[in-house]
Amino acid sequence: MMAIALSMMPLTGCKEKKAEIVDDNYRNVYEIFVASFNDSDGDKVGDLNGVTAKLDYIQDMGYTAIWFMPIHPSPSYHKYDVTDYYGIDEAYGTMEDFDKLVAEAHKRDINIILDLVVNHSSSSHPWFLSAKTAYANNKESEYLDWYNFTDHFMQGYAKINNTAYYEARFVDSMPDLNLSNEEVRAEIVKIMKFWLDKGVDGFRLDAVTSYYTGNHGYSTDFINWLNTEAKKIKEDCYIVGECWESDSVIKQYYTSGADSFFQFSMSQGDGTIAKCLKVTSPARYYKNAMESAWKLAGTAIPAIFLDNHDVNRITGGIGRSKTAETKMAYGLAAMIGGCIYTYYGTEIGMVGSGKDENKRIAMLWDSDDTSKLCKNPAGATQSEYAYPGVKQQQSDKNSLLNYHKTVNNLRNKYPSIARGTAEFVDSLSSDDVLVLKKTWNEETIVMVINLHAENTYDINLESLGSLKLGDYAAAKDSKTEYKGNVLAIGPYTIAILTGGK
Repeated sequence: MMAIALSMMPLTGCKEKKAEIVDDNYRNVYEIFVASFNDSDGDKVGDLNGVTAKLDYIQDMGYTAIWFMPIHPSPSYHKYDVTDYYGIDEAYGTMEDFDKLVAEAHKRDINIILDLVVNHSSSSHPWFLSAKTAYANNKESEYLDWYNFTDHFMQGYAKINNTAYYEARFVDSMPDLNLSNEEVRAEIVKIMKFWLDKGVDGFRLDAVTSYYTGNHGYSTDFINWLNTEAKKIKEDCYIVGECWESDSVIKQYYTSGADSFFQFSMSQGDGTIAKCLKVTSPARYYKNAMESAWKLAGTAIPAIFLDNHDVNRITGGIGRSKTAETKMAYGLAAMIGGCIYTYYGTEIGMVGSGKDENKRIAMLWDSDDTSKLCKNPAGATQSEYAYPGVKQQQSDKNSLLNYHKTVNNLRNKYPSIARGTAEFVDSLSSDDVLVLKKTWNEETIVMVINLHAENTYDINLESLGSLKLGDYAAAKDSKTEYKGNVLAIGPYTIAILTGGK
């Protein structure tokens, strides 16, 4: 049974509905950068056993999937330049540690999503070392056609010598793979099968617009091929792509058949969700945002997030002292539906901006004891925590952490939130309050959202039938009640009602 705090209270006398995790790909996803998350062996570097030790925390917070940034051997701190697609970086542990993590996660109904980095490998990968030497010396190598070489300098190419260059669209240490090569494609299938056979539930595709730089059509076709091959191995393999582009471009990528693409327009301090808290008609603005998200995804699964490892953290973007607004932003993002993604530490209000290392600092578990804190990535120039650590926030019923927990558990308790088809009740909505119904699998809920920061509103819901107040999430310490068909909904509050017609 879900723990109920002041920020989420059931109608007195109502029978509690138990949250049962639906076994599909509509998930509350928690993104983890392993090196900064939790250290289990005292070397100040986070590891897989450290993640396993925190699975109970992740489950208790209502997350039902974990997306891992790359965990494979790599010479860099971020590990987006892979040297062995079948291994575990020794700083993170062993394959046995990974197998244990997957098993323990699955016991808790938590899916595992791995970063799949196939646009490029590391320049230290044996494939590239063999190919580069062969090309520079006019010799043979079985990997020569696995990369793109030329004798003339071209934009996006790195230098081997005065007459030899290779494609490297990001940095020299990340040579682009030749994704048109059938042997490369066969290897990608082999890599996916290796991890899916180990129990992995899906992949996050890094940098999909760079697969064929400047040609979205070719890149989309490649994702279509990859998605098809992945689902031949595991029918319900979840594929989510990073298409860091406008919604119009993302719409094209959805024709690939992949399950999700991150909707970047919703994210960050200047994104659509944050703007819902600033406009003069926030409820109407949010309605448009919800409709656009589902229109963009079509029959696929929207992937909504506020921040991640590449962008400024949302707490700083909205404002370090704007706790209620930061809470409400997460609530609004989560209520859109589809998958909701949380970057580790966002649930406690961690901040980070500027260079990437600043966005990947150590998770703060206990403000009073930082002796076990992971060391920050080399090169980080900021290490600021705007709010207390996990331990302190767990005991504060009005904390950011407990608000995130409340919202996640709403999504788990009422599957219609993530999966349901929205029907907006315009006759009961206003500039500040949005009323809608969501229906999925014979479950219909009424969702009422007050987007005003100060006002409580009385909404007569008699026209929707006999309703009961199920739960609510309040970004401010306020009370919401339902009596005589009238919902008195507090400021910055999301209320869920059941029954009706």
